[in-house]
Amino acid sequence: MDEKTSSSRSLDTYSNSRLSKYILYVISIPAFIMVLIISIYSYKQVRDLVESNKWVTRSYQVTQATDKVLYTVVDIESHQRGYLITNDNLYLEYIKTVTKELSEQINDLLQLTIDNPQQHERVTHFIDLVNQRLKIINEVIQFKMHNSLSSQEALILVHKGQEISDQVRGLGDEINAVEMVLLNERNQIVVSNAHKSSLIIIIGSIVSLTGLIAAFLLGNYELASSLKAERRRINIEIQLQSILESASDMIAAVNSECRFIIFNEAYHREFRRIFTKSITIGMPLEEAFADVTGSNRPYMELWEKSLNGEEFVNNVELEINKERNVYEVSSSLIININNEVKGAVHIVRNITKLVKEQDELKDLNTNLNKGLQALKDKNKQITLLVEMSDILLACGTLEELNNVVTKYCQRALNFANGYLYVLHPSKNYFESVASWGDPTPQEASFTPEHCWAIRLGHIHTISPSHHDLICDHIKIADKQTTASHCVPLMAQNDIYGLLFLEMNQEDTTLYSDDHLLLITAFSELIALAYANVRLRENLRYQSIRDPLTGLYNRRYLEDFLFKQLHQAERAKLPLSILMLDLDHFKRINDTFGHDAGDVVLKEVGKVLQDDIRIEDMASRYGGEEFVIVFFNADPKSIKERADSIRNSVSMLKIRYGAQQVGPITISIGISSYPEHGHTLVELIEAADKALYFAKNNGRNQVVLYSDIQTVKESSSIKSDKTK
Repeated sequence: MDEKTSSSRSLDTYSNSRLSKYILYVISIPAFIMVLIISIYSYKQVRDLVESNKWVTRSYQVTQATDKVLYTVVDIESHQRGYLITNDNLYLEYIKTVTKELSEQINDLLQLTIDNPQQHERVTHFIDLVNQRLKIINEVIQFKMHNSLSSQEALILVHKGQEISDQVRGLGDEINAVEMVLLNERNQIVVSNAHKSSLIIIIGSIVSLTGLIAAFLLGNYELASSLKAERRRINIEIQLQSILESASDMIAAVNSECRFIIFNEAYHREFRRIFTKSITIGMPLEEAFADVTGSNRPYMELWEKSLNGEEFVNNVELEINKERNVYEVSSSLIININNEVKGAVHIVRNITKLVKEQDELKDLNTNLNKGLQALKDKNKQITLLVEMSDILLACGTLEELNNVVTKYCQRALNFANGYLYVLHPSKNYFESVASWGDPTPQEASFTPEHCWAIRLGHIHTISPSHHDLICDHIKIADKQTTASHCVPLMAQNDIYGLLFLEMNQEDTTLYSDDHLLLITAFSELIALAYANVRLRENLRYQSIRDPLTGLYNRRYLEDFLFKQLHQAERAKLPLSILMLDLDHFKRINDTFGHDAGDVVLKEVGKVLQDDIRIEDMASRYGGEEFVIVFFNADPKSIKERADSIRNSVSMLKIRYGAQQVGPITISIGISSYPEHGHTLVELIEAADKALYFAKNNGRNQVVLYSDIQTVKESSSIKSDKTK
């Protein structure tokens, strides 16, 4: 009975609400239309008023322009009379100036009346009269200039000018009078339209305002009725739901006909969230689940099972709006005093937060274990870096250092494949000294300009997509999708090498921050190690180089020759020694001074350095003597190279102060392994003999030791024949 009464009240309220809305629309829509029409009409009247104001302004502008022309004409006539009386040329100058202004005023007057044909015709005639008057004024002035103003012709012209002047003033007054008539007519039209518009706007405003007030009152009444009905519904709902709402769980009950008899708001909200449908008291389960399709159907079957009068307890995991939700669903029977089943109570508890907290605890435990493992890995890396640092400090040569770095690259950078490049002492190119893992084959050497990391001075990264700048020295295999890094080995603002790293597995991400930190620390350590070794080598360089010419000194020459001879012996390759001596060097010192001699030695040293290959070696043997060692070159090409060096020296143009030092020539003796000796002493002695022969036979020439032997044999044959 209560349900039917409530439904009847709801229906009556709904019908009254619909009727009120209909009346509200009937009143408010015409009122708004009336307001819109009045607004449009008001806008039109304002626009017409603005247009009328433009015409009024135009009339005043025409009147002012006409008065200006009349005033200017009178001013010109006045200055004409002044000139005729005083014969002062200043009046003529003024007339010329004012005549130009009059021309501009006439043009303005023409433009102002161009949209009124009749008035424009009057203005045109008015301007013609003004021009005639100006012409007569100029002609009278001409008579005055020729002292013939008293002639009969001049007097007639003056009289005619006076008549035209009267016509100008009369026509000007006529133009102004016409404009005043037009102005009065326009004012009358504006006043008439203003009265009509005011009446229309007042009536329309009253009507629309009345409609809006009525609509407002009706709307206010509708709102008050709605609020009253809402308060009544809320009071009933509060009374019915007070018990269930006190529970934290979602609770509902169905009768034996599987109709909802009660539920709390939490249950209603969760049911709607899961099945996207609202339930009401008395709604059967079939209707509640009628529109459920697709992915929600398994949840519906489980829900129906727990509401169909069976004892039920289970945990259910649902995905709602792409979010994981876990519920504890239980169902218990409603049994009356006769032990008859009259329905079921459905209790649902959302344990998502509890499960999530448990999962978070598991994740925290997992992350903690990962953190501990990462800490162990970092400790291991730090220990490895400390160990490597101690060993690097103990390395004495680049070869030792390269071997140590290679081994520690494999251990410390095991997450990547790569190459280690070392900058050549000449700083002209990088050369590969080590590799680890299974990197993509790369160039064995390249110049600094080919690497972006070297040019930029910091790590250069190439992403797996290879959309970044790719260094010229890098070769990328087909379908390669690994990231790579070029890491410059920098210490004390100098570059000593390069680490090229490739990820040792295909991945779409770059190295992690931990990896990058390790790479940075590793590169800094080995860069410092290379800097230390290079520093020691520089000190050694200074001990094996001649300070004046920059060539190797005699001590290094002997060590180098000793090694090269053994290598030539093992590889069965030729080796040649060039002994060079400056011709008449004592004369240069005596003539130009020892400082000039030092300059000559430096320039000759530069020639020797420039004319030999990288694998060859030039040294200062002592005083003005030099030695060049050529490895793996045949005697013919050696003699050609020696002759080229001799020519280069002879072409030197050396100035010391204001003096030309020279000429500079050089004598060269050549010995070759194994033809002329097998030991260092034998080869040096053979080259020295060849040099001595060149000195004694004219200087500035190249002599092979074998040439001396040929000459000796020829001399012996001639001696035998003579005997």
